[in-house]
Amino acid sequence: MISVVTLEKTTWDEIPHKFEAGTPDIAGAAGLQAAVGYLEQVGMPAIFRHGAELTEYADEMLSEVPGLTRYGPKGPNQLGIVSFNLEGVHPHDVGTIVDRCGVAIRAGHHCCQPLMRRLKVAATARASFYLYNNRDDVDALVAALGEANRIFRS
Repeated sequence: MISVVTLEKTTWDEIPHKFEAGTPDIAGAAGLQAAVGYLEQVGMPAIFRHGAELTEYADEMLSEVPGLTRYGPKGPNQLGIVSFNLEGVHPHDVGTIVDRCGVAIRAGHHCCQPLMRRLKVAATARASFYLYNNRDDVDALVAALGEANRIFRS
C-alpha cells in the first residue's frame, strides 16, 4: 500500500498496489474453494429443488398466519427469500420476538427504500432459506410469528 513512511510524509505505492492493504485473504480463498467443492458435490439442481420446495412450503405455512402480508413473487422460480409484515406490528418488533424464539430474520428496508415507498411500508421482515434449512425451520418461524401475534395483536 505504501512505498515509504517517515515521520514527515508517506509515499503511496503505485496502482494497483496502493489499494492492496494488509495480508491477502488466504483463508477466504481456501474457504471459497471448499464451499465451491461442497456445492459441486451436492449439485446445483438439487440445491435449486430444495430451495423451491422449501419456499413453496414456507408460502403455504405463512398463508395461515393471521395478519401476515407477503410481498414479492411466488412460484417455482422464487427461491429462499420471503418478505412479509404482520398487521399492526413493526418489523423490528417482529424480529425481536422471533429472535427470542430462536429464529433469525432480517427487518428493515433492506437497502430498498424506493420499493418500500412503492409498497407504502416503512420496512418489512424477511426470512431467508437455503440448503441448510428444512421444514422444521419454517415451522419454527411460523410458531414464532404466532408468538409475535399473541404479544402485539391480542
